[in-house]
Amino acid sequence: MNLSKSLQAKLNKHLPTKEQQAFIELAVNAELNKYVAKKTDVIEVFVDGGSRGNPGIAGGGFAAFKGGEKLLEGSEFYGEKTNNQSEYLALRTALRELFGKFPESNIHCFMDSKLVVEQMSGNFKVKSANVRPLYEEVSRIAGQFKSFTIEHVMREQNAIADALANRAMDMRGS
Repeated sequence: MNLSKSLQAKLNKHLPTKEQQAFIELAVNAELNKYVAKKTDVIEVFVDGGSRGNPGIAGGGFAAFKGGEKLLEGSEFYGEKTNNQSEYLALRTALRELFGKFPESNIHCFMDSKLVVEQMSGNFKVKSANVRPLYEEVSRIAGQFKSFTIEHVMREQNAIADALANRAMDMRGS
């Protein structure tokens, strides 16, 4: 790969020579992921939230894929929340991240929370006062994508998001 003289000069100015190759590879990989995402129709995102106790220590995680390639993943500690709150918080985290990077995308979400899937699909009402604001915010974010669909999967099919949610709870935000 050849870089222009001006770009090479900027690299030389800001990065030691031994760090330049790693920097270039990271930058190219990030841009390549964006390029692949734009060329593929649907981003599939696996999301899970959980709490240890109800309410209890809570966290969530997600992993997003496009064309079989992982685009991004994340996890977050939520403090003390109910299980349903953590499921919605995990979905909010995922959708915020995706909208920040891929706002013009078609999103297909997979969750093992039947309740959240049914509520987001409009099949169940959201009765819980502590969940309703989260539901409304997640619905607003989901509505900004080109399209948004959500599907229930069994826990075994959601192992990557489950592992990320557990990691967030284990780390307790540290």
